Amino acid sequence: MKSQTPILVKKFGGTSVGTIDRIQSVAQRIKRDRTPNSAPVLVVSAMSGETNRLVTMSEQIHPHYRGPAYDMLVASGEQVSVALVALALEKLGLKARPYLAHQLGIHTDSMYSKARIQRIDTKNILKDIEEGIIPIVAGFQGVDEFDNITTLGRGGSDTTGVALAAALGAKECEIYTDVPAVFTADPRIVPKAREIKKLSFDEMIEMASLGSKVLHIRSVEIGAKYGVKIHVRSTFEARVGTWVVPEGDEMENPAVTSITHEEKTTVFKLSPIPPGVESLASLFEALATEGVIIDIITQSQISDGQQLAFSVPNEDAHASKEIITKQFGSKVKTEIMEDVSKLSIVGVGMRNHPGVAAKFFRVLADKKIKVHLVTTSEIKVSAVINSGELAAAAQALHFAFGLDKE
Repeated sequence: MKSQTPILVKKFGGTSVGTIDRIQSVAQRIKRDRTPNSAPVLVVSAMSGETNRLVTMSEQIHPHYRGPAYDMLVASGEQVSVALVALALEKLGLKARPYLAHQLGIHTDSMYSKARIQRIDTKNILKDIEEGIIPIVAGFQGVDEFDNITTLGRGGSDTTGVALAAALGAKECEIYTDVPAVFTADPRIVPKAREIKKLSFDEMIEMASLGSKVLHIRSVEIGAKYGVKIHVRSTFEARVGTWVVPEGDEMENPAVTSITHEEKTTVFKLSPIPPGVESLASLFEALATEGVIIDIITQSQISDGQQLAFSVPNEDAHASKEIITKQFGSKVKTEIMEDVSKLSIVGVGMRNHPGVAAKFFRVLADKKIKVHLVTTSEIKVSAVINSGELAAAAQALHFAFGLDKE
């Protein structure tokens, strides 16, 4: 069954529903924006700060544990917010129905704290739409084949929203947040950062993977796969924000679109690793089994084997350390670098602009900024640098690539 009314999925983040007043404002906006020719479907995050509170309690009892009990705990914040939003809509005379993921049927794998959506049952939502009811879906959570509650990772409500839009055949998904748009850099460290009107899916995927907190990377991947355009906009202003669209959709392609950073990352340096590919394969297979996300990898041959360095998000550092110890014991010297950050430039225009990498490294060299690891793709250049030099480097790159200009 398909809805005869065009569906628009609207996802509201934690700051958008962070207080009772804000929840009521969201309800008023839904009522104001609703038209007879559109059917809103809402996806809601936990109230701001709530997930952090729940994670902190888990860490106090069983640090680094990730399993069914952890996901059940941290998913509970969304139960409160979807119920409150439903109450606010009902108060305004609108019919609303809140759903938790297991009630709706958001099916995932069993990679707890990092689950991936496999399918979504849409029958109940479509029935609600035909009856004039506004569905309100808990973001961030799902259910696995064993009926355990799962969570999609921090920021996973974005993924719920875009995946739901894809499942319902919607052409776009609105992501409401506390910022008005995606910026050319983080305004907190680059005061001259400017709003970006349009980004390609590829650019936004790179930005999300490189530290940008605006969108969850899986949401952008799903949008790209199913052709769901994403509109990042402010909950508190009624204006256009940033559109994330297919490349070539009225895109401008400067060499560099944005300066992106991940403030906290961890680098592991190992030597000597036994020679040959087998030792590398075994290590990275073990890391993958635990859901560790590997970013930059460098490898070189040395006299007694090989030297390996790789970076992971801080949240994966503990698991990585345990796996390295299990794989190699005391036979391999392990150096762990924690006070480092990843700084990147991103832009689809880099494909057609020579000299971008040269300028990137010249800027860092002129600032006498030490580079620990480097990685590139056709639309990005990334370097791991000392955290204390992050702001100066980001500001210098923003100026050098002309992003300060209106």
